[in-house]
Amino acid sequence: MQKLAIVGYGNLGKSLQKQIERDGEMELVAVYSRRNIAHPLARPMRELGCKNDFDVALIALGSYCEVEAFAEPLVHINTVDSFDTHVKIAEYKERLGALKKDSLAVVSTGWDPGLLSLARAVWGIGAKRVATLWGEGVSQGHSNAVRAIPGVLDAVQFTVPKEDAVQSIAEGVTDGRKLHRRICYVACVEGDKARVEKEIRTMPNYFDGYDVEVNFVSPQEVREQKLRTYHRGQTIALGEGFEANCTVTMESNTDYTAKIMLAYAQALPQLLADGYRGAMDVLDVPLRYLASRDVL
Repeated sequence: MQKLAIVGYGNLGKSLQKQIERDGEMELVAVYSRRNIAHPLARPMRELGCKNDFDVALIALGSYCEVEAFAEPLVHINTVDSFDTHVKIAEYKERLGALKKDSLAVVSTGWDPGLLSLARAVWGIGAKRVATLWGEGVSQGHSNAVRAIPGVLDAVQFTVPKEDAVQSIAEGVTDGRKLHRRICYVACVEGDKARVEKEIRTMPNYFDGYDVEVNFVSPQEVREQKLRTYHRGQTIALGEGFEANCTVTMESNTDYTAKIMLAYAQALPQLLADGYRGAMDVLDVPLRYLASRDVL
């Protein structure tokens, strides 16, 4: 039975635990957290890398400022993560590849980046343009980025395609900043509102260049908004004489991300047996390691 550890015990970490318990063929042996959590498998984050009694560590941390910080403590440990800062994936993967000589990291295994990355690669064959629409739905990565701003007590962010987004793609627009709105609900210290809003609007790779709406609300309202866990993604490819459309809709962003991460975790033993080491993203992992044999 494959033994797993979860690194980070927020929404994604809890979803990973739920999916592991439902599967029955994997065993959760450790949950690492920086907080004091009431969990029978809890271990302090400072002990990460000190005890390797599991096969794979599932990294359930925020991409904005957390995931990369744990690259070196996990250098000898096999990992699967959902790192989702698109423009930094290549750099992050290269760094891990240089560090991991005797272990394997599979990076950015969520639904996007992840499964829709595969869709963009496949449907992009012969296409003149490929674009992806996200939402309407809650963005875990962007929410984490807002919560990391000093003075923010709690926050959640929703990504919403603009009403004319599909038509814009047909007319040649593929820049996600022109196709989406980002709506933030933020609880913060009263005197910090102006600074926090400026930091949100100018945050590179997350909000800068987007149509951003910042709503300052109470912590209770943020908690209520967080109950909206659904999300959606749509990749559209347009070419001469053809159009391709791949759509995914999920009730829970974190539950679906957890399912995908665990699928890659289950593929890891065979990848290792076949000699793979270093860092791989979803485009590097042959689909035979994931798919059932009767899909052709």
